[in-house]
Amino acid sequence: KNVIALYGGRFQPYHSGHQHAYEFLVKKFGKRNVYIGTSNKTGDKSPFKFKEKELIISTMFKIPKSNIIQMRTPYRPVELTDKFNPETTALIVGLGEKDANRLNGKYYEPYKGKIEKNILEGGYTIVLPQLQIKVGGETISGTQVRSVFSSDSDKAKKVLFKKLYKKMDDKIFSLLS
Repeated sequence: KNVIALYGGRFQPYHSGHQHAYEFLVKKFGKRNVYIGTSNKTGDKSPFKFKEKELIISTMFKIPKSNIIQMRTPYRPVELTDKFNPETTALIVGLGEKDANRLNGKYYEPYKGKIEKNILEGGYTIVLPQLQIKVGGETISGTQVRSVFSSDSDKAKKVLFKKLYKKMDDKIFSLLS
């Protein structure tokens, strides 16, 4: 069977913590088989449109745009699965522990290293490792990241940017600021 692995989320913004989880999937399933899925939905806690998230991910982490998929929901990823033969392809969705436990049931079951079902028969969940990003000894959240980039000084923004991305990119820095 072919295997496709999906890492879905809001990614507001995508950063090295998310990249850590993506690389976990790549090690297990291969770079060409791992996709990032995210929506175009924006709002107070979701300021970035799909194209902006795609730009951040492809620029800062060199993930091919062909592996970044716009979708409505990562739990029913038809925008991705419709590109593959459902009879010969298996779907694995990478999630945090809380979401994986919530999803397991009728369609999804935990991935235990063996693929027995195709997309038509069911999918698998795999719990992704979490990388905590710390600034000043404190773990930061997406809300805090957005807050710093919307109000703090350029110096504070640059310190955080380098923590999140390990390098400087003026175009992406401007997008976040």
